Amino acid sequence: MNSIQYLVDTLFGVYMLIVMLRMWLQYCKADFYNPISQAVVKLTDPVLNPLRKIFKAYKGVDIAALLLVFILGAVKFPLLILLAGVSHEALLPDIKWFAIIGVLSVVKIWGEMILYVIFIGAILSWFRRGNDPVSYLLYQLGEPLLRPIRGILPKTGMIDFSPMILAFVLFWLNKVMYDIVPYSLWAFA
Repeated sequence: MNSIQYLVDTLFGVYMLIVMLRMWLQYCKADFYNPISQAVVKLTDPVLNPLRKIFKAYKGVDIAALLLVFILGAVKFPLLILLAGVSHEALLPDIKWFAIIGVLSVVKIWGEMILYVIFIGAILSWFRRGNDPVSYLLYQLGEPLLRPIRGILPKTGMIDFSPMILAFVLFWLNKVMYDIVPYSLWAFA
């Protein structure tokens, strides 16, 4: 991957992560007055508001945000290939893979976002014991997935193993995806 490809891949990845975070904030009914939530809203509203006129939320899931991540993932694939110097004629027979790459992008970005939320939340819990806005927001974002795991695990006192279990499950699912989908496609997602 050359430097331009790396830059494009990073910019697309960061923005897709922000859009996915916006969807997850809405799904978790997180505090939208939190400074981080406000920053995410301001970064995503210009693109999501026109899409929301067509694609409405369904059961708390922002379909417009998922569609935007799908589109960005599908566009990133041919853009990275073109930046590598491959001619556009070589892309035409593989156009069906754009949809697969888009779906993989949604899955991959959601998993990365959840992993970042639980890791940052776990690390902050070591140092912060107060009710600061960042810790509370991370709690709100991680709780929908951590609560069911805590219900299954035995009580262990002050140590919460649910973030480790969730991280293990996410890493395992990532390996399963590598088994199902060829690495060459998964690398572009």
